[in-house]
Amino acid sequence: MKRDLQCLFRTICRWGITTTLLSTLLFSAAGSTKIPSLRAYLIAYSLVLLITMLAVDPQLARERTHPGLDAGPFHLQFGPRILFLLTLTTAAFCVGRVPICIVSQSVRWLALATFILASFLQTWAMAANNFFSPSIYLQGERHRLIHSGPYQFIRHPGYLAMCVSVPASAVAIGSWLTLFPAAVFIAMIFHRARFEDQFLRANLPGYAEYARRVPSCLPFVRST
Repeated sequence: MKRDLQCLFRTICRWGITTTLLSTLLFSAAGSTKIPSLRAYLIAYSLVLLITMLAVDPQLARERTHPGLDAGPFHLQFGPRILFLLTLTTAAFCVGRVPICIVSQSVRWLALATFILASFLQTWAMAANNFFSPSIYLQGERHRLIHSGPYQFIRHPGYLAMCVSVPASAVAIGSWLTLFPAAVFIAMIFHRARFEDQFLRANLPGYAEYARRVPSCLPFVRST
């Protein structure tokens, strides 16, 4: 019980630090804390993040924070994170300081709902897959093929969710211009998914057969 409470406390602390840092970054980029769409996005993001952190295995959460040195190409580990932050920061900057190509309020709310739905798909994937990680490697003898949860229907549900949630984030905050860095993010996710698919085919028993049965739902990631 004591260990569980300590784990919960650490999770809440990580959540608080993460949301505080992101809020500070985006409000600073926007130059204001009074933009309704930015505030709504940060509230939605923080709630989804808290639910995800509570749903995910603590060991997986630690690995996501501290991936190993041999956990795949550096740019595939950290590139998506940098592009995600760049997309959000650019969106906040454009909405707060450069009011061109601004999204209408009704579209912002629709994009926010899309972001929430996509984020819950990613949460579902992370909860179903104890090996969901920014690292691309087999996690010892315990590593096995996951075909439950959303993996029954899609090989890469987490990546699909990211490809939807990041451009939705840009639009939810209020900037059409920010779809450009979001497009670069998506291209890197496609590259990472293709790399991971090839790695798993070569190294994880049963994955090749699984890949023939279950679609990736991502362009350029083959099924055979």
